[in-house]
Amino acid sequence: MYLVFSIAWIILELLPGTLAAEYNETAEKLHEITNPEKYHKYLRPYHNGHPVNVLVGMEVIHFVAVREMSEEFSLDLIIWQEWTDPRLSHPLNHSITLPGDAKKLIWLPDTFFVNVRSATLHDVIAENSKIVISPNGTVAYSTRITMTAGCSMNLADYPLDEQTCALQLSTYAYTKLDLDYYWYPDYNNGINVRDESMAELTLTHTETSKDVERYIDGTRAKLVARFWFKRRLGYAFLQIYIPTMMLVVLSWLSFWIPQDSIPARVALGSTTVLSIVTFTGSFRSSLPKVSYITAVDVYFIVGFAFIFAAPLEFVLVLLNSGVKRHFRSSNDDSGNKKEKEDNGVEELQEVKVEIPTKPKIGRTSSVRIAKEYMQYAFIKNEASSIDRVCRVLFPCCYAIFNLIYWTYYELATFGNHSHPEV
Repeated sequence: MYLVFSIAWIILELLPGTLAAEYNETAEKLHEITNPEKYHKYLRPYHNGHPVNVLVGMEVIHFVAVREMSEEFSLDLIIWQEWTDPRLSHPLNHSITLPGDAKKLIWLPDTFFVNVRSATLHDVIAENSKIVISPNGTVAYSTRITMTAGCSMNLADYPLDEQTCALQLSTYAYTKLDLDYYWYPDYNNGINVRDESMAELTLTHTETSKDVERYIDGTRAKLVARFWFKRRLGYAFLQIYIPTMMLVVLSWLSFWIPQDSIPARVALGSTTVLSIVTFTGSFRSSLPKVSYITAVDVYFIVGFAFIFAAPLEFVLVLLNSGVKRHFRSSNDDSGNKKEKEDNGVEELQEVKVEIPTKPKIGRTSSVRIAKEYMQYAFIKNEASSIDRVCRVLFPCCYAIFNLIYWTYYELATFGNHSHPEV
């Protein structure tokens, strides 16, 4: 037992010295390979030789927002870049891991995002970046960025649309003969998304590709990451479609108001027309001013047409009543016989209507009661024949429109959006 404790004590005594030796060795090698007298960080690896191949990978932490008004999208990501710099090879049997501040000691590719509008490097609590130098001179540099990039959008199907946004990555100073980019081949094609959920959109697909960008001073390599977003319909139903449907249905109530109640029908018609105009204007103010008609514009226009048609229908009712009144007056003055029924057209004289009375419990079934009320509402009540036709015609036409609308935008357009030119 004493021997065991003795050996353990000797090991503990020697361990701090071993750690100090390893620390000094790593520090010396790092100073040696990054010595400015030998290592010129402003010159790329393989100077005047073959191009530097840079492997790129992205880890999207989450998407911040997709903004239609400014045609841009924001995301928080970590970007990895890996290349080989033979000047940084060392004899250590382990890699050297350094914080992001050490990037000023070595050469780094001047990578930038072509379509970026604003970007922020995270430095809380410390700078969110690191450098790893492998014994064979392979350098891995990663950093976390929150950026906003431009995204050209086609809103023809809004709010039943799909959008494709892209990140374009390239080099500013080096042509393709000096520096070339490649996606990590075994890392989800170079990109991975941790959180795909957003408030209004959902990510459906990602894709990476390699391209070139031609400038006056030469051709540069470029990597492109594309993101496909599909809009959720919950917000659109609650804020657009259901309120519009309710206004359209509300305008149909005028068909059940007696034609001699002119103030009530005029007030209802004007209120619904002004409501749909105000609602459309307030919603359109939150969208970019595009020169083409969107899906929501189609729904608003048709809804406005149905609402505006209700007051026009009342004008036809009044004109029809005036014509019949004119013919009745002419027949009375000439001494002709009494008026005959006008083939189903309503008489303006008082008509005795049998209003169904409340049945006794147990005498009439609930189905028959409902049937009698429906007959009174649509057939037996005192109303113009035009009103009776419109009570059925308007809902049927609106239902047919909704069937065509949702069938077209659900089946005909989803998934047929072309990729944006990058």
